[in-house]
Amino acid sequence: MGIFSGKRFFVYGNGLSGKAAKRAIKKRGGAVSVYSDKGGEFTKPPERDYYAAIISPGIKKTHPVYRYCAARNIDAMGEAEFGFTLTDKPIVGVTGTNGKTTVTRLVSRMLNCTPCGNIGYPLCLAIDGKDKALCCELSSFQLEGATRIIPHVAVITNVAPDHIDYHGSFEAYCRAKTNVAAGMSENDYLVIGDDVTVGALSSLNTKAKLIRCSADKVVDGSYVYRDNFWFMGERICSLDYLRLTGKHNVKNALCAIAAAKLMNADNRDIALALSGVNAEPHRIEFVGTACGKRWIDDSKSTNIGSTVAAVECMSGPICLIVGGRNKGLDFDELFSALAKGRLREKIECVISMGESAGELKASGKKFGMDVVAVGKLSDAVDVAALSRADTVLLSPACASFDEFNGYEKRGEAFRADVEAKNEKARG
Repeated sequence: MGIFSGKRFFVYGNGLSGKAAKRAIKKRGGAVSVYSDKGGEFTKPPERDYYAAIISPGIKKTHPVYRYCAARNIDAMGEAEFGFTLTDKPIVGVTGTNGKTTVTRLVSRMLNCTPCGNIGYPLCLAIDGKDKALCCELSSFQLEGATRIIPHVAVITNVAPDHIDYHGSFEAYCRAKTNVAAGMSENDYLVIGDDVTVGALSSLNTKAKLIRCSADKVVDGSYVYRDNFWFMGERICSLDYLRLTGKHNVKNALCAIAAAKLMNADNRDIALALSGVNAEPHRIEFVGTACGKRWIDDSKSTNIGSTVAAVECMSGPICLIVGGRNKGLDFDELFSALAKGRLREKIECVISMGESAGELKASGKKFGMDVVAVGKLSDAVDVAALSRADTVLLSPACASFDEFNGYEKRGEAFRADVEAKNEKARG
């Protein structure tokens, strides 16, 4: 027996989130079947009296499964939204274009709980653990159209153009991000990151208390003052505790500190978390030296804001490798940023690759930057090895799916190419 005893569900999508939803339903006494596209075609579930459908977050709202549910008045939701309905544990929900994984990892350490959600461990699994609170990373895919994702503390790290190909417009993408706070009450809190613009917040509609973050000035929230982290007038710890490098990570830390303090975390636990979290794999990760250069894997940077932040962390001269599959982004925004002042002085050369190589080359030309266009990542590595740069930075500002099955595979291939350069030099 359980809360779903006598109720039938179907799950659409047999990935990690689908399997987690199936497990949660069965554990609570429900009957469940799993379906997914076959050969790119919709698999129509049998006509039955379904209590609800749990649908993979990667499936667009235009997919036939949503029309199937609407025509039959079947309640359709994503796995993360479903997870929120199954627990009364307080949840920190973290979203944003960049930094959300880092903030989720930091908050989870500060609260001594397991990071879950879009980070790779489904919420439907995490809710059954022993953690008294949860920290859940939420993507725009998971948030779009959701009405039951209601965290006690929400964090929007920043908002910049991304996934335009999925959402259709930047405005729709912003609506998905701000939807994290739509159902929150006056007893809840919304933490706004340092780089969240007024424009991005135009779609925000929430009763939650707004908490600001700033690396440059004192605000009602978390901030940096005299080389220390502070929250609401209380000194938390020295900036020196933060192990992650770059100003973008100072901003990430401020978001995490605010969320953790609102969840009553102890300052000692916050300081230990800041000093204990390392950089994520494929995010400004040093992979070795070859051909007299340092090689940096930032394959996780799949949008313009993240790539610009990576370049800001580097000391010149650098060779920047960009390209892959465009997600509907305007590359003029990338080169407009790279062509200015201090960033332009760092860049020795730019190499574009993959499906977007020509588009990137054309954008670079508008801003007086010569871009060498190549076919594949291995070609880009060959050209970069001959450059006069001291550092080669792979920071694509694009998805990987033209050549690789995920940014991780792209980063691994980059490392392998660098190691091959070394082997050849030694051989």
